[in-house]
Amino acid sequence: MLNFISTPIGNLNDISLRAIDVISSSDYLYAEDTRNVRKLLNFVDINLQTRSFHEHNEDKVSLDIIEKLKNKKTISIVSDAGTPTISDPGYKLIRMCIKNNIKYTLIPGASSVISALVMSGLPTDKFSYYGFCPKKLGDQKVFFETINNDDKTSIFFESSKRIEKTLTNFSKLFDLNKNISLCKEMTKMHENIYRGKIEHILESIKNDEINLKGELVVVLEGSKNKKINSKINSKIKKEFLSKYSELIA
Repeated sequence: MLNFISTPIGNLNDISLRAIDVISSSDYLYAEDTRNVRKLLNFVDINLQTRSFHEHNEDKVSLDIIEKLKNKKTISIVSDAGTPTISDPGYKLIRMCIKNNIKYTLIPGASSVISALVMSGLPTDKFSYYGFCPKKLGDQKVFFETINNDDKTSIFFESSKRIEKTLTNFSKLFDLNKNISLCKEMTKMHENIYRGKIEHILESIKNDEINLKGELVVVLEGSKNKKINSKINSKIKKEFLSKYSELIA
Protein backbone atom coordinates (compact mmCIF):
# COMPACT_ATOMS: atom_id res chain seq x y z
CA MET A 1 0.00 0.00 0.00
CA LEU A 2 1.23 3.48 -0.87
CA ASN A 3 0.29 6.46 1.32
CA PHE A 4 0.67 10.12 0.46
CA ILE A 5 0.64 11.97 3.78
CA SER A 6 -0.05 15.67 4.29
CA THR A 7 2.18 17.31 6.89
CA PRO A 8 1.92 20.62 8.82
CA ILE A 9 2.78 23.78 6.87
CA GLY A 10 4.25 25.39 9.98
CA ASN A 11 2.78 24.41 13.32
CA LEU A 12 3.75 20.79 14.05
CA ASN A 13 0.68 20.38 16.26
CA ASP A 14 -1.39 20.26 13.07
CA ILE A 15 -0.20 16.71 12.29
CA SER A 16 -3.20 14.35 12.39
CA LEU A 17 -3.50 11.24 14.54
CA ARG A 18 -4.12 9.20 11.41
CA ALA A 19 -0.94 10.56 9.79
CA ILE A 20 1.09 9.59 12.87
CA ASP A 21 -0.43 6.11 12.86
CA VAL A 22 0.27 5.53 9.16
CA ILE A 23 3.84 6.83 9.35
CA SER A 24 4.62 4.62 12.35
CA SER A 25 3.30 1.53 10.56
CA SER A 26 5.25 2.18 7.33
CA ASP A 27 8.10 -0.04 6.17
CA TYR A 28 9.64 2.85 4.22
CA LEU A 29 9.23 6.61 4.41
CA TYR A 30 10.21 8.98 1.58
CA ALA A 31 10.53 12.77 1.67
CA GLU A 32 11.87 15.58 -0.49
CA ASP A 33 14.13 16.87 2.30
CA THR A 34 14.88 14.26 4.96
CA ARG A 35 16.21 16.92 7.37
CA ASN A 36 12.87 18.74 7.50
CA VAL A 37 10.94 15.53 8.06
CA ARG A 38 13.33 14.50 10.84
CA LYS A 39 12.00 17.44 12.90
CA LEU A 40 8.47 16.10 12.49
CA LEU A 41 9.48 12.52 13.33
CA ASN A 42 11.24 13.71 16.48
CA PHE A 43 8.15 15.71 17.42
CA VAL A 44 5.86 12.66 17.20
CA ASP A 45 8.54 10.34 18.62
CA ILE A 46 8.87 8.03 15.61
CA ASN A 47 12.24 6.49 14.83
CA LEU A 48 12.08 5.68 11.13
CA GLN A 49 14.76 6.15 8.52
CA THR A 50 13.72 8.51 5.73
CA ARG A 51 14.80 8.22 2.10
CA SER A 52 15.07 11.04 -0.43
CA PHE A 53 12.41 11.47 -3.10
CA HIS A 54 12.85 14.67 -5.12
CA GLU A 55 12.64 15.97 -8.69
CA HIS A 56 16.21 14.90 -9.53
CA ASN A 57 15.77 11.23 -8.56
CA GLU A 58 12.00 10.89 -9.01
CA ASP A 59 12.10 8.54 -12.01
CA LYS A 60 14.63 6.13 -10.51
CA VAL A 61 13.15 6.11 -6.99
CA SER A 62 9.61 5.68 -8.34
CA LEU A 63 10.65 2.43 -10.03
CA ASP A 64 12.20 1.24 -6.76
CA ILE A 65 9.04 2.13 -4.84
CA ILE A 66 6.87 0.22 -7.31
CA GLU A 67 9.01 -2.89 -6.83
CA LYS A 68 8.69 -2.61 -3.05
CA LEU A 69 4.93 -2.17 -3.34
CA LYS A 70 4.71 -5.31 -5.49
CA ASN A 71 6.46 -7.11 -2.62
CA LYS A 72 3.65 -6.03 -0.26
CA LYS A 73 5.61 -3.33 1.57
CA THR A 74 3.86 -0.34 3.13
CA ILE A 75 5.36 2.89 1.84
CA SER A 76 4.59 6.48 2.77
CA ILE A 77 5.47 9.70 0.96
CA VAL A 78 5.46 12.93 2.95
CA SER A 79 5.81 16.51 1.80
CA ASP A 80 8.24 18.93 3.45
CA ALA A 81 5.14 20.93 4.28
CA GLY A 82 1.56 20.54 3.11
CA THR A 83 0.11 18.00 0.71
CA PRO A 84 2.34 15.76 -1.46
CA THR A 85 2.32 16.18 -5.29
CA ILE A 86 1.27 19.85 -5.01
CA SER A 87 4.42 21.39 -6.55
CA ASP A 88 6.18 18.32 -5.17
CA PRO A 89 7.17 14.97 -6.73
CA GLY A 90 4.57 12.21 -6.76
CA TYR A 91 2.42 12.57 -9.87
CA LYS A 92 4.60 10.21 -11.93
CA LEU A 93 4.50 7.65 -9.13
CA ILE A 94 0.71 7.86 -9.02
CA ARG A 95 0.53 7.23 -12.77
CA MET A 96 2.78 4.19 -12.33
CA CYS A 97 0.54 2.88 -9.55
CA ILE A 98 -2.52 3.20 -11.78
CA LYS A 99 -0.72 1.42 -14.60
CA ASN A 100 0.33 -1.43 -12.30
CA ASN A 101 -3.03 -1.61 -10.50
CA ILE A 102 -1.41 -0.74 -7.15
CA LYS A 103 -3.54 0.82 -4.43
CA TYR A 104 -2.64 4.25 -3.07
CA THR A 105 -4.38 6.79 -0.88
CA LEU A 106 -4.01 10.28 0.55
CA ILE A 107 -4.03 11.02 4.26
CA PRO A 108 -5.38 14.58 4.05
CA GLY A 109 -4.23 17.57 6.02
CA ALA A 110 -2.76 21.02 5.63
CA SER A 111 -2.32 22.77 2.29
CA SER A 112 -0.73 26.21 2.02
CA VAL A 113 -2.72 26.81 -1.17
CA ILE A 114 -6.10 26.37 0.51
CA SER A 115 -4.98 28.12 3.72
CA ALA A 116 -3.80 31.18 1.77
CA LEU A 117 -7.01 31.27 -0.28
CA VAL A 118 -9.17 31.31 2.85
CA MET A 119 -6.96 33.86 4.65
CA SER A 120 -6.70 36.20 1.64
CA GLY A 121 -10.20 37.63 1.89
CA LEU A 122 -10.58 37.18 -1.88
CA PRO A 123 -13.33 35.07 -3.53
CA THR A 124 -13.00 31.36 -2.73
CA ASP A 125 -15.74 29.92 -4.95
CA LYS A 126 -13.41 29.56 -7.97
CA PHE A 127 -9.63 29.66 -8.06
CA SER A 128 -6.59 28.67 -10.12
CA TYR A 129 -3.28 27.44 -8.70
CA TYR A 130 -0.16 28.19 -10.77
CA GLY A 131 2.70 26.75 -8.72
CA PHE A 132 5.96 28.70 -8.50
CA CYS A 133 6.36 32.00 -10.36
CA PRO A 134 9.01 31.69 -13.13
CA LYS A 135 12.31 33.51 -12.53
CA LYS A 136 13.07 34.59 -16.13
CA LEU A 137 11.37 37.76 -17.36
CA GLY A 138 10.25 36.19 -20.65
CA ASP A 139 8.60 33.28 -18.84
CA GLN A 140 7.12 35.70 -16.32
CA LYS A 141 5.40 37.68 -19.09
CA VAL A 142 3.60 34.56 -20.32
CA PHE A 143 2.80 33.61 -16.72
CA PHE A 144 1.39 37.06 -15.94
CA GLU A 145 -0.63 37.20 -19.16
CA THR A 146 -2.31 33.93 -18.20
CA ILE A 147 -3.07 35.16 -14.69
CA ASN A 148 -4.25 38.58 -15.87
CA ASN A 149 -6.74 36.90 -18.20
CA ASP A 150 -8.08 34.60 -15.47
CA ASP A 151 -11.41 35.66 -13.96
CA LYS A 152 -10.84 33.33 -11.01
CA THR A 153 -8.75 34.05 -7.92
CA SER A 154 -5.13 33.13 -8.73
CA ILE A 155 -2.64 31.55 -6.33
CA PHE A 156 1.11 31.10 -6.78
CA PHE A 157 4.32 30.74 -4.76
CA GLU A 158 7.15 33.26 -4.63
CA SER A 159 10.18 33.82 -2.38
CA SER A 160 10.54 36.90 -0.21
CA LYS A 161 13.81 37.72 -2.02
CA ARG A 162 12.06 37.98 -5.41
CA ILE A 163 8.61 39.29 -4.50
CA GLU A 164 9.45 42.98 -4.98
CA LYS A 165 10.94 42.40 -8.43
CA THR A 166 8.09 40.08 -9.38
CA LEU A 167 5.39 42.58 -8.42
CA THR A 168 7.32 45.38 -10.14
CA ASN A 169 7.43 43.36 -13.36
CA PHE A 170 3.72 42.61 -13.04
CA SER A 171 2.88 46.28 -12.45
CA LYS A 172 4.71 47.28 -15.66
CA LEU A 173 2.43 45.03 -17.67
CA PHE A 174 -0.92 44.99 -15.93
CA ASP A 175 -3.40 46.63 -13.60
CA LEU A 176 -1.97 48.04 -10.35
CA ASN A 177 -5.47 48.23 -8.87
CA LYS A 178 -5.84 44.48 -8.55
CA ASN A 179 -6.29 43.27 -4.99
CA ILE A 180 -3.53 41.04 -3.72
CA SER A 181 -2.73 39.08 -0.58
CA LEU A 182 0.74 38.01 0.60
CA CYS A 183 0.59 35.15 3.11
CA LYS A 184 3.64 34.32 5.21
CA GLU A 185 4.45 32.08 8.18
CA MET A 186 0.96 30.57 8.08
CA THR A 187 -0.06 28.61 11.21
CA LYS A 188 3.11 29.83 13.00
CA MET A 189 3.45 32.34 15.82
CA HIS A 190 4.39 35.16 13.44
CA GLU A 191 1.71 34.44 10.83
CA ASN A 192 0.86 37.54 8.84
CA ILE A 193 -1.35 38.30 5.87
CA TYR A 194 -0.78 41.50 3.91
CA ARG A 195 -3.79 42.60 1.87
CA GLY A 196 -4.40 45.53 -0.46
CA LYS A 197 -3.95 46.84 -3.99
CA ILE A 198 -0.76 45.74 -5.76
CA GLU A 199 0.39 49.36 -5.89
CA HIS A 200 0.07 49.81 -2.11
CA ILE A 201 1.63 46.44 -1.24
CA LEU A 202 4.57 47.17 -3.56
CA GLU A 203 5.05 50.59 -1.97
CA SER A 204 5.00 49.03 1.52
CA ILE A 205 7.65 46.49 0.49
CA LYS A 206 9.90 49.22 -0.91
CA ASN A 207 9.53 51.23 2.30
CA ASP A 208 10.37 48.17 4.44
CA GLU A 209 6.95 48.32 6.05
CA ILE A 210 6.35 44.62 5.39
CA ASN A 211 8.51 42.09 7.19
CA LEU A 212 9.03 39.33 4.63
CA LYS A 213 10.66 35.98 5.31
CA GLY A 214 10.87 32.65 3.49
CA GLU A 215 8.44 31.53 0.80
CA LEU A 216 5.23 33.46 0.27
CA VAL A 217 1.88 32.35 -1.01
CA VAL A 218 0.51 35.07 -3.28
CA VAL A 219 -3.23 35.33 -3.87
CA LEU A 220 -4.40 37.64 -6.65
CA GLU A 221 -7.84 38.96 -7.49
CA GLY A 222 -9.42 37.56 -10.65
CA SER A 223 -9.69 39.67 -13.78
CA LYS A 224 -12.88 41.66 -14.24
CA ASN A 225 -12.16 42.20 -17.93
CA LYS A 226 -11.37 38.73 -19.20
CA LYS A 227 -10.30 38.76 -22.83
CA ILE A 228 -12.21 36.43 -25.10
CA ASN A 229 -10.46 35.09 -28.14
CA SER A 230 -12.98 35.69 -30.93
CA LYS A 231 -10.68 34.43 -33.67
CA ILE A 232 -12.11 31.44 -35.52
CA ASN A 233 -9.79 28.75 -36.77
CA SER A 234 -9.57 28.99 -40.60
CA LYS A 235 -10.28 25.27 -41.09
CA ILE A 236 -13.37 25.44 -38.85
CA LYS A 237 -14.53 28.57 -40.67
CA LYS A 238 -14.12 26.90 -44.07
CA GLU A 239 -15.98 23.78 -42.94
CA PHE A 240 -18.80 25.84 -41.46
CA LEU A 241 -19.23 27.91 -44.62
CA SER A 242 -19.32 24.81 -46.81
CA LYS A 243 -22.04 23.21 -44.63
CA TYR A 244 -23.92 26.50 -44.49
CA SER A 245 -23.85 26.76 -48.29
CA GLU A 246 -25.34 23.25 -48.56
CA LEU A 247 -28.14 24.13 -46.13
CA ILE A 248 -29.28 27.27 -48.02
CA ALA A 249 -28.81 25.79 -51.49
